[in-house]
Amino acid sequence: MADDARRYAAVLPRSNGCGALAEVGLREADRRLSVRPRSTVRCIQNRARLIQALYSWLDRLAEVLP
Repeated sequence: MADDARRYAAVLPRSNGCGALAEVGLREADRRLSVRPRSTVRCIQNRARLIQALYSWLDRLAEVLP
């Protein structure tokens, strides 16, 4: 999923801010997902929400790009 998101983000124009915003989002997701998850319900729920948000974002990118 991350590779797909990076490919989409690479073709976004940076002049209107979409490309830069996508890059920031990808870096934040990389940072948050690189941390080893704790085995708490809260941590697992937060990770699941992040992954759901990434999939939603990827779907929106796929709709915007040709």
